[in-house]
Amino acid sequence: MTRPDRRRPLLRLASALLAAGLLAGAPAHAGPAEDYIAAHTKAEAEVAAAVKAGKSDGDIEKLSTPLLKDLEKRMVGLLGPLAFKGTQKKPVFMPSSLNPDYLESKEPDGLLFSGADLTTRYFVSPEPIFTQWLAARAKEEDAAPELRLGLKGAMGTEPFYFAVLGTDAAFIKYMDLPVTAGEGESVTAALGLFTQSGQQNDPPSSIVFTRIGDGRVVVGTADLKANIKPLPACEKLWKEANAKATKLEDAAAKTKNDEDPRWKEAETVREAGGDAFRACFVKAAPSLPFFAGAVKRAEDLVQAARGK
Repeated sequence: MTRPDRRRPLLRLASALLAAGLLAGAPAHAGPAEDYIAAHTKAEAEVAAAVKAGKSDGDIEKLSTPLLKDLEKRMVGLLGPLAFKGTQKKPVFMPSSLNPDYLESKEPDGLLFSGADLTTRYFVSPEPIFTQWLAARAKEEDAAPELRLGLKGAMGTEPFYFAVLGTDAAFIKYMDLPVTAGEGESVTAALGLFTQSGQQNDPPSSIVFTRIGDGRVVVGTADLKANIKPLPACEKLWKEANAKATKLEDAAAKTKNDEDPRWKEAETVREAGGDAFRACFVKAAPSLPFFAGAVKRAEDLVQAARGK
């Protein structure tokens, strides 16, 4: 009697796993997004090596220019033809630099469509490529905790918009705006402002939004386009805090001591005053005349981000 070969089922399973690219040591076929990520990683390594070797800025630029053009060509091919109302036809490829010494090398990979005044912007990236960029940023030592929450956890947060759209200005979020998500997508929108001076008594001036769907991530911003009248109760909170902070700064200045603790105390008091102003504004906003129009504008921007 012939004993059955008990190895055959295992051999058949191994063959199936190999064919599917699931067995360890047998990588699945890389798609266009994975090809892009590999090309970007290789380009970054080449430029980093040249920088480490002490090459001149001119040599670094000569090396980087064709590498960036290749990455841009790949990105355009991945995203296909795109257009957004109110923006220039030719987008800007990001990142704008591969030099690790430049902050621009930290920009996300994608295409940036901007209006003539740069206040309207749509940044578009394939979801797997954007997710990989976000994961890399999250690993950095000084990364904001929100960036470590994954794409859907980070979207809509202040550090997220600063990382994608902030350029040289931080984003201060006032409040989320209610926007409706379609089937199979995630969307968010918020009121806020981009500023270099920190939270003060400035009302929000921008709408920011994010859409994840159809294999793409779209992150954008546009002017609020609303005339918001001053709110006396909120202004009072800010003015009191600012006056107290100014008094502390005047006293500290008289000591001619940069280490006087009142400098730091004044900063803390002013920040608290800005936070109090924002909280007061957020509480009042839904009943103010501008709010319904802001929600409608946010919905329109999200609809434009759908590309339909």
